[in-house]
Amino acid sequence: MALTPKQEKYVQGLVAGLSQRQAYIEAGYSSKNKTDNYLDVEASKLLKNPKVYQRYQDLFEEHKQKALWTREMAINDLIWLKEQAGNSIRNQDEGYVRQGTANAYISAIQELNKLEDIYPDKDQTITLNGAVNFIDDIS
Repeated sequence: MALTPKQEKYVQGLVAGLSQRQAYIEAGYSSKNKTDNYLDVEASKLLKNPKVYQRYQDLFEEHKQKALWTREMAINDLIWLKEQAGNSIRNQDEGYVRQGTANAYISAIQELNKLEDIYPDKDQTITLNGAVNFIDDIS
């Protein structure tokens, strides 16, 4: 048995990230002269409807799978970009590291690290030991 248009819009709102109250109002249910508590109770009752809840579960799973696919595709594209930039640096740029290629390589690594949650939540202080040598004459 299909949902009513309001029920479907309510479920769509929930899956899109709205609160139950917001989804209830956006779906077109009356909120005029209603308290927040009343709206919350009615929105909760609506989600407890077996048909509505099942539709919510189905849509949530569908969107979850799409999100996983998108993440996987992003990772694959970033790996491809990193590999192409690395190959270009090693094999095609005649010993030079071009700024655009280097930026693409570094950006791909940074984005992959973000996606894999490698960066720490807090700033860290890193001490490097060594020296920087400046070249006065580049001819």
